[in-house]
Amino acid sequence: MTTFNIQTESSTVNWTGKKILGLHTGTINIESGYLVFSEDHLIDGEIKIDMTSIVITDIADRSVYKEFFDHLNNDDFFSVNAFKTATLKITKAAKVNDAYKVLGDLTIKDITHPVTFTTTIDLLTDFLHALGEIKIDRTLYNIRYGSGKFLSNLGDKLIYDEFVLQFKLVGQK
Repeated sequence: MTTFNIQTESSTVNWTGKKILGLHTGTINIESGYLVFSEDHLIDGEIKIDMTSIVITDIADRSVYKEFFDHLNNDDFFSVNAFKTATLKITKAAKVNDAYKVLGDLTIKDITHPVTFTTTIDLLTDFLHALGEIKIDRTLYNIRYGSGKFLSNLGDKLIYDEFVLQFKLVGQK
């Protein structure tokens, strides 16, 4: 078995949240993580996300940025003061053509649900490079603000329930 530790300074996670009248984008940092391979097949892994590192990249106005930043960090969304990390634990992975179909348990706000996503992983001698995207239904993690599932008559204030994390992981043996 070979373990690759995620190089947090070289890895990136970008997020996108959509609403009726547009979208917001940003980044968030990986706190720590590892992926384990047996005979070049992914068999285990865990990625911890530092929720305190969330950044918004599409808002330039300082006051609007601060208002939205505070909104994301409070109980309407991620309750960052109470839940400083989110975790993805890989439970199963299967090679499908040139990619992996990965099943895992995603924990946000101490609530865990299964997720499935596809990633490509290039294994080099001492490094790995992985690219992928995870779509997450925020309402499963008690993030209901602006959701049409729970609130009616939102009109142009509706926020879609799914948000997307796009990731690039760099790991080293």
